Amino acid sequence: MIMRVMTVASLLLVSACSTAANYDMAPDRAPVGDDSCGAGARQYLVGQSIDSVDTTTLAEHVRAVYPGDMVTMDHRPDRLNLGLDDDGIIVALSCG
Repeated sequence: MIMRVMTVASLLLVSACSTAANYDMAPDRAPVGDDSCGAGARQYLVGQSIDSVDTTTLAEHVRAVYPGDMVTMDHRPDRLNLGLDDDGIIVALSCG
């Protein structure tokens, strides 16, 4: 019984998150929605290293997502998502 409860709890925790592989940060994808985070105006960041960007000046809420990172799937239109490659280079920007 305890194993069954632990298995169900584990499945619930895993289903609450998703990996970046499932998180659509394709470089050719335009920002979705009303662009309230300003991703469209910040496309010049694509190709730059995350280390060279002062993320505190980009938006109130910024999330950097490396390949394989687990991210929540809650939608926040004001959050700027920075899709990164393994070397920390920005490959995509989107709101959400």
